[in-house]
Amino acid sequence: MINKLPLFYFPPTICWVDDSQLFLDAARQLFEGEYHCLTFADPKKAVDYLTTYKPPCANINFTREFIESDLYNTHNHLPIDMNISEIVQLAYKSEIRNELAILVIDNYMPTINGIELANQFKNSTYKKILLTGQTSPTEAIHAFNEEIIDRFIEKNKNVADILQNSIRELSYLYFYEKTKSLLTHIETSRPSPLSDELFINFFYRWCNSINCKEFYLINKHGSFLVKDNNGLSTYFIVMSEHDKNEFVALNDDAFDKVGHLLDCVVKGESIPFFGVGKEYWEFNHADWESYFYPCDVIEGREKYYWATIHKMEV
Repeated sequence: MINKLPLFYFPPTICWVDDSQLFLDAARQLFEGEYHCLTFADPKKAVDYLTTYKPPCANINFTREFIESDLYNTHNHLPIDMNISEIVQLAYKSEIRNELAILVIDNYMPTINGIELANQFKNSTYKKILLTGQTSPTEAIHAFNEEIIDRFIEKNKNVADILQNSIRELSYLYFYEKTKSLLTHIETSRPSPLSDELFINFFYRWCNSINCKEFYLINKHGSFLVKDNNGLSTYFIVMSEHDKNEFVALNDDAFDKVGHLLDCVVKGESIPFFGVGKEYWEFNHADWESYFYPCDVIEGREKYYWATIHKMEV
């Protein structure tokens, strides 16, 4: 398991390049259920496609200008701020499944070998897996050290299992590298659970426990919209100790109205979640009762309070 957490993840497109049609058919049969697969038996056609390919996520702007409504909490904002709503909207855009993240390339091909093909896209964002057979280990190791490829795997009877793990890890890494600059925006004032290895490991374990297929950041606290293999959605909501204390302090004048709710927050028994893109000050105190949820604690570099909410599908 990688120790990097992207701000969104969904199964990307995998491009397979191998002059063996039998292998390509087997790869499609094994992986098409989880990933969208493109296959090329002719490496030159693969190069032509990859040279003109435009990733769908490249057209999405994940930042926005600072706006007046942010003034209530200016220390959490920059002149150019994150547009988290665009991240959430990815969950409803079918075209993003065409985001090509991984190239799986056989090295031993008659017209152009895999290392040569991978080298043509050395500076691309694709993650590249080289399938070796007759390739010498020295040649593959050199290509890895030169960052021409990201993995090399020997074609043997265990290749499917090794490929499954490598594709998953490199897919997470692909999206992490796509979103790490956005994490910098989040961590302008203080560290986030999104960069805490203990939180990251917990979140991945939880995702595995529910057969998570995709997830999308919904707020700067580190909460996510998560979808499982059946398409069911869950909100994984989290507040750090710092964010919890800040919430209580900002609502100090409301103890006479919602003191019982704030007391539960202070004790770490519940945390608030008012919805995606919503803030507490948009709601009357009389309605707050419905937006507080029992929580558990993750012990990282600070305490993180978390809860899950099943999202009603419409």
